Amino acid sequence: MKYVVYSHSHWDHVEGGAVFADTARFVGQEGMLRNMDGRYPHMPGDMIDRNNNGQAEVEEIVKPFTDHPGVCGMPESFFRSHDRNSDGHMTPTELFAEVRRPDIVYSERMQITLGGKTIQLIHPGKNHANDGSIVFFPAEHLVFTADFPADALVTATLRSLPSACGNFDQHPMSEWIRSYKAIEALDFQTLAGGHGSALFKKSDIVEVRQFFEDLQAAVSEGMSQGKSLEELKKTVMLEKYKDWANYQRLREDNIESAYNNLKTYR
Repeated sequence: MKYVVYSHSHWDHVEGGAVFADTARFVGQEGMLRNMDGRYPHMPGDMIDRNNNGQAEVEEIVKPFTDHPGVCGMPESFFRSHDRNSDGHMTPTELFAEVRRPDIVYSERMQITLGGKTIQLIHPGKNHANDGSIVFFPAEHLVFTADFPADALVTATLRSLPSACGNFDQHPMSEWIRSYKAIEALDFQTLAGGHGSALFKKSDIVEVRQFFEDLQAAVSEGMSQGKSLEELKKTVMLEKYKDWANYQRLREDNIESAYNNLKTYR
């Protein structure tokens, strides 16, 4: 094996690659090195360093999970398995103890050619992760991504409201929209994701980008009218998407995340 290409630095997609270390070089977007330099890394699912001590305690991992079961955070078993010295603190070093750092990093784009075949690595912007890579196979008109645009809640269709944890994983909605457009700009027919077995078309990506744009526009308009968050939850119904998966479960969460996101980043 010549290369291992990381999709992003979140533990569930980056652990275990060291088994190929004897023969492969490891490739990732340059933000991975920032996330692995000893500071608290970008974490999904609203698992942020709430007490700003540079490490995670069990409540910082589990509370988002108990508040939003199966959507945000992680169960206590994940924390215990990564608190390797069992002292009640999960340090960045412990989190990445089983991760091989990238040997090669890139900023916006990189090309790899093997056996006459070329793939392109593309950083679309900040979305679920801040160091993600799209893997594009031009000759096959195929794209592979992990956790974006299809997160772990997506099963058979992208017509599913996003998990919306951590106000969209602490990244501006404008960056999410830019990331969708980066995928749309590629000449592909099929997108394969890192969760589940469903395959997607470009039109599927367009629909999810339009959801973000519609959500952003509706919440922004309500905010400009002086509406409170509670008023927005009652009035922004997103009826165009009422048949999407997780509509009843996550509509209000998406509105709250959009409200907080737009307050923070506009």
